[in-house]
Amino acid sequence: MFPLDKWDKEHLYSTMRELLYSFNFTWFVTEEWIKKNCTPEKAKEGMLYLSGEFGAYEAKRIARIIPKDREGIDKLITFLEHSHWFAFEDMVTKKISPQSFIMATRNCTSQKAAQKWGMGYYDCAEGALKLRTSFFTQIDPRAQVQRIFTPPAPPAEGFDSSISCAWIISLG
Repeated sequence: MFPLDKWDKEHLYSTMRELLYSFNFTWFVTEEWIKKNCTPEKAKEGMLYLSGEFGAYEAKRIARIIPKDREGIDKLITFLEHSHWFAFEDMVTKKISPQSFIMATRNCTSQKAAQKWGMGYYDCAEGALKLRTSFFTQIDPRAQVQRIFTPPAPPAEGFDSSISCAWIISLG
């Protein structure tokens, strides 16, 4: 356990940030290993499985720290604000009705990394849908996730050019 009684807030923050980046890097390395060492069908199956497991597990862990008085869309947004998405990305949320909101990523770090590594774009659509669906349905089984756009598609009409992907999260 970290010696929290001896660390100041900045040191703890820096340590946690570096750990998060390490886990993020490991996800990419794992994904690339699976793609190189499995058939395309098994790689896709494995990545979708891992995405689903991760989303549900993350939501279960976050539930330990979220106040129990949150309900509906506000509850989903609160969980999202405590998730890996907000830890790594410049996220935008916008309520569009009492039962739904938009979740969008501005200047996605995964897309930046893909370009840096010469991949053109990171094909995340199916895995991202699985991850979001498992995350939000773990919080509320009524949750539904609908993709508005993901790379390589350009931002949909009405979205700023800095938005990499956007999703509608709703309670059915």
